[in-house]
Amino acid sequence: MKKLLYFVLILLLISTVCFAAFGCKAKIKSEESYRLYTYDTRLDKFVTMGASLKFGKDFSTFEYTFGEGDLTIFGKVEKTKGPDSYVISCGEEAIALVTERYRQSMVDNGASQAQLDNFDVIASTLTPRAQFFSYGGKLFKGDSVEMFRCPDKDSDAFEGLYHMDSGTDIVRLRGGFVYGEDEDGEYTVKNGRYTVSRDILTIVSLDENGKDRYQNGILMRKRYFMAKITIPTTDTLVGTSFEEQLKSSAFASAINADISEYSGKTIAVLCESFYTNNLK
Repeated sequence: MKKLLYFVLILLLISTVCFAAFGCKAKIKSEESYRLYTYDTRLDKFVTMGASLKFGKDFSTFEYTFGEGDLTIFGKVEKTKGPDSYVISCGEEAIALVTERYRQSMVDNGASQAQLDNFDVIASTLTPRAQFFSYGGKLFKGDSVEMFRCPDKDSDAFEGLYHMDSGTDIVRLRGGFVYGEDEDGEYTVKNGRYTVSRDILTIVSLDENGKDRYQNGILMRKRYFMAKITIPTTDTLVGTSFEEQLKSSAFASAINADISEYSGKTIAVLCESFYTNNLK
């Protein structure tokens, strides 16, 4: 009897520790730089994109920086609870002027075309108003969401049906595999496998024989930051003043187009890039 009681106590202790670890939500911190990272297939790791976001002490202001502080854009911040996000805003003229001058300085200093292309990608995502969603101590924008859950009753679970931001395709993540739709409308076509480590989900593409797919000797895989967003009960995910963001974010546009189905739901999303102050 004592052995059984001891065993039960051990299980309860383990369960308590696991639940506490899982339930602990990291918070966004002020006066710390959150660097932008995206997955590099060739290097098989998340690499910094040379941009960072820092909030002021009271979260009322922000600094968005390129490079090593060579270019910084300042503005105001609005915190929202539904969804959990930070909305930053600044003058449209300021963005255009500062980014144009910085790009010219890069040209004058002999920047390579690859460096210029990288800067253009980051600069194109800057708008007078932008929404940074918060989850697990990291930040991400709507245009980084590549896969997002269908509005099912369990849409906050990471396994289930996902929309792809690039079109109308739907895939199912279940039991370590990614399934596409067959001719009968069932999700039985195994076209990928996935693993989860901490808050990163890795998908490896499979060929028609169920083997890992390679291209030019490189394993075809993608890593994603796993996050969740609670859709507000208003008529849009982002306000109508976010026109530029809606144009660049297939995710935000899709949610707004089907807002009646998503309203009030928490959905799991997979992001190809994110901002963090501690990349492990």
